[in-house]
Amino acid sequence: MSNLSARIEAFYGFLWPFLAEEQTRYAYLDEPPGGRPMSTLLNAIPARRGMKAGSRLVDVGCGKGRQLVELARRHEGDFIGVDPLDQNLELATGRALQEGLHQRMTFLKGGIEQLPLESASVDFVWCLDMLNHVEDLDGAMKECARVLRPGGSMMNCSALATDLLEPREAERVTSGVGFNPATLSHERMTAAYESAGLRVVEFGTTTEEGSPFLEAFDEGLARHALRFGKVLRARSRVEARLGREAFELLCAYDQWNIFLMLGKVTYGVWVLEHASGRSASTGPPRP
Repeated sequence: MSNLSARIEAFYGFLWPFLAEEQTRYAYLDEPPGGRPMSTLLNAIPARRGMKAGSRLVDVGCGKGRQLVELARRHEGDFIGVDPLDQNLELATGRALQEGLHQRMTFLKGGIEQLPLESASVDFVWCLDMLNHVEDLDGAMKECARVLRPGGSMMNCSALATDLLEPREAERVTSGVGFNPATLSHERMTAAYESAGLRVVEFGTTTEEGSPFLEAFDEGLARHALRFGKVLRARSRVEARLGREAFELLCAYDQWNIFLMLGKVTYGVWVLEHASGRSASTGPPRP
């Protein structure tokens, strides 16, 4: 029997009995894989790193302020939101006023490349889902380290490629969603932290079994796969309504979420400490 014939026999020898008994014997395969909501996992980090009354936290790339307001609800201290877009800052300010938290919150215009903060002026730097858009990664990390007080901490949650992501896939999807491909490299991220004097004290991915940051599986990701298939089959009609550029952006967005569902990409969560602070644990394992 040839090698190909052996593989064919093994495949169907598994498949037919499996399909016949799928509902009765293999229902456990459809059970949730575990994990918790990402907001719960991340929001606990500042308190674990000593956030208290009198502490200052800056959210770099705060957007509309949703995450910063949630942090202010959960923790004592003062909170600063930095964002380059005026419209985001206006919305964030309005959200803080609506929640009655405006006296503990300040919003400043700026970017991670040049933070509008004095050196050694904050206790915690918060970066959620924004570092993948940064072009000068080394400069950004050094700027975060600059504003941290000695012993201060930082949290970064950003996307990483896994071994399942093919180079051509990586090039196509990062171009579409505006990511710097270098930021998908675990080694490149680690080097940027080290060059800035930031030490890794905690690390885990949002998808790896056993990770302290394992995120509950989002069934909604399947919607992206269904929509991607549908729009590809009706491309001319969808392009006529959205325009070609918007069509391509939608495809990139859906593909990114499909890759996340399939494990081609994951999100890494790093908790970092200013090098002048307490000693850190060993470096992060490779995802």
